[in-house]
Amino acid sequence: MDPIFEDIFGSGELRKEWFEQVIQDALVVSLLGNYSDFGKIGVSAFELTAARHGVTVGESDFSRVVTAMKSLPPHPEVQAQLERLKGHGVPMFTLTNSPPALVAAQLENGEISSYFDQQISVDAVQAFKPAEKVYKHAESELGVDASDIWLVAAHNWDTSGAISAGWNAAFVSRPGKALSRLDGKPAIIGDSLVEVVDQLLEIFAAE
Repeated sequence: MDPIFEDIFGSGELRKEWFEQVIQDALVVSLLGNYSDFGKIGVSAFELTAARHGVTVGESDFSRVVTAMKSLPPHPEVQAQLERLKGHGVPMFTLTNSPPALVAAQLENGEISSYFDQQISVDAVQAFKPAEKVYKHAESELGVDASDIWLVAAHNWDTSGAISAGWNAAFVSRPGKALSRLDGKPAIIGDSLVEVVDQLLEIFAAE
């Protein structure tokens, strides 16, 4: 997506600033009980980023971002690791802040939708992760106890939210991702999904 931000803003680095603004705004509306779907928050954050840098943007500019998000490829090791988990009979689901249609498109375009048994949306509870009620809603949808659920993520706020809700968590410490001293400590930490899945399968084999 960086080339799109380079073309619109003159710097691909502003993609990171935009996404950080999206996360901040999602947290704010969740705390205030003033829910707006992730797509609208994305537009607002895009416009705010543009205003900060004196750039004029229109709907067509953000449409380019959405189109790119739908076709983002998964990290290179993802498909093989999902195959490993599925081969061991591990049921899998998605729980993201993104709108259901966007998630479905991403999974389909990334050729990994078949690995997931269920896609759970935050829309049902009108709040975004890491709000506890999001994880509690997922528990209800899955029909399992919190202690039997593992959340795998590369965002520290997500793993911390899951841990706070009583879930198990595995953190993928990809480049640029890290845990802070304020975060709950995930039971598994790996530099890639390969390392995380190795540890998960060891745990499942011992149960």
